[in-house]
Amino acid sequence: MKKFAIATMIITLLTVPAYSQQGITARTDKEKKEDAATEKAYEDTLKRVKSNGPAVKSDPWQTVRPAGGDSTKH
Repeated sequence: MKKFAIATMIITLLTVPAYSQQGITARTDKEKKEDAATEKAYEDTLKRVKSNGPAVKSDPWQTVRPAGGDSTKH
């Protein structure tokens, strides 16, 4: 009887996480429309950034490097 009780407890403990995930509900039409609008705005922003051409390259280490254009590598 003790083995049966332990087996029942183990099975119960293994199924509790799956049971708790059933509370997730589907998204409403309003939420789906908001998601679509957000996604469209994101895609438009990406297109705008790409159409502006490549960004100006900056060198954050320019003040640390020597000014003489050393070609030696360490």
